[in-house]
Amino acid sequence: MDQYWRASLLRHMVGLLMVMAAASASLWSPAAGAAEDNGEAPATPAESSAGRRSAAYQRMLRLLEEDRAAEAVPAALEVADLTRQLEPDDEAALVTPLSNLATAQLRAGDLLAAEGNYTAAITIAEEHAGIVSPRLITPLTGLAQTYMRAGQLAQATESYERALHINHVNDGFYNLEQFPLRDGLTESYRSQNDLDKANFHQAAQLQIMEHRVGKGSPELLPALSKLAGWYERTGQMYSARLVHQDTARLIAAGKGENDPALVEPLIAIASGYRLQAMQAPTADPMQGPETLLPMSSVVLRKALGIIDQQPEPDPLQRARGLVEFGDLYLIWGKRNSSAEAYADAWRALSGNDDLAAQRDEYFARPVRLYWSPAPPVYPASAARLPASIKLEPGHVVVSFAVDASGRVSSADVLESDPVGLMDKNVLNAVRRSLYRPRHVDGAAVPTAGLSLRHDYGYRLEARE
Repeated sequence: MDQYWRASLLRHMVGLLMVMAAASASLWSPAAGAAEDNGEAPATPAESSAGRRSAAYQRMLRLLEEDRAAEAVPAALEVADLTRQLEPDDEAALVTPLSNLATAQLRAGDLLAAEGNYTAAITIAEEHAGIVSPRLITPLTGLAQTYMRAGQLAQATESYERALHINHVNDGFYNLEQFPLRDGLTESYRSQNDLDKANFHQAAQLQIMEHRVGKGSPELLPALSKLAGWYERTGQMYSARLVHQDTARLIAAGKGENDPALVEPLIAIASGYRLQAMQAPTADPMQGPETLLPMSSVVLRKALGIIDQQPEPDPLQRARGLVEFGDLYLIWGKRNSSAEAYADAWRALSGNDDLAAQRDEYFARPVRLYWSPAPPVYPASAARLPASIKLEPGHVVVSFAVDASGRVSSADVLESDPVGLMDKNVLNAVRRSLYRPRHVDGAAVPTAGLSLRHDYGYRLEARE
């Protein structure tokens, strides 16, 4: 404990020194003009300072809202200076102004100053309100964000974990205010390649909502959607599909098996089956393409059936389902069925200029559907090296073309460094890839002049 307080005092001193140095550089604005003689008594110095502080605070908020953080820093400095003048005997009054100043500095990219002022705010709050005061949560969160920006992941995790602990002490284990802290921890652990802990903090949010509203409540739908999105962004397609299935069951239980609200989760489930089928091979035949692709087809037909039952089918939803069908059939090797589905989707999005942007997103350029990337390191044994051993950066740039069937028709190395080290691996990866072809006037066409850059790390001795 003594060691903790010594470190805390040191942080306090450093933070306050930085605030004082920054304050000395701040510019004081002169009065806009002389006050009119309206018979009222002139404002006292304290009233004048309080007014300037309020104006500076509002200016800071406005500039931050307008994403003009560098301009907000002087206003935040002025608030801190005036708070120190107006409340000289109440050091605790500086906690919020210092946190706001640090936030402006963080957004402006001055990480060192932000760290100093968040640390000063934390130390003052500890000394005046205790080590589990809820006033610590805001500066601790800001300090964690600062460490994340600086790539200091262990320190970021420590700050987020402490903020979460304080949140639990004050508000219990099931409050909703903890979600941003758990999101921060998710990104911190993800950046450290600890996906299990990152998953825990996302799944915990769904469990908290279940505790508050019950497992069968429709209020769970946003939490389910958020968790599924997390799994999709991190390539955990099996877990994402399971969450989408829970979503579909919840909707069906409340609204029936043919409710339009089922369309989006059904399409997501079908997409999950398709993407899972294209991941690493598995010994389980129930998890292989021969099982998963037909299951995707069944779910997609259900989704399109619900869409077509509506008095006025949503063209965007219908096109999305048809594009998913086209992707599925192309991967499945059913090229004629794929071309027909894509053509139907094109027609669904044509004739209405408002839908042109969505049509372009699907068809204006080739979209990669399957990709088995080249290794990220060379040789493969380099992946087992400790993080302290730095690998040399290498890259390969490949030019290629995609034909009307979505296959790569030609591929050549444009540039590589080191020359020849990974050229063959990257070329083979590009040649094995599969794309949704570009379409013009509803028909698939070939596309040339595409390029791909693959960056990797290698060991010096592997080059020799």
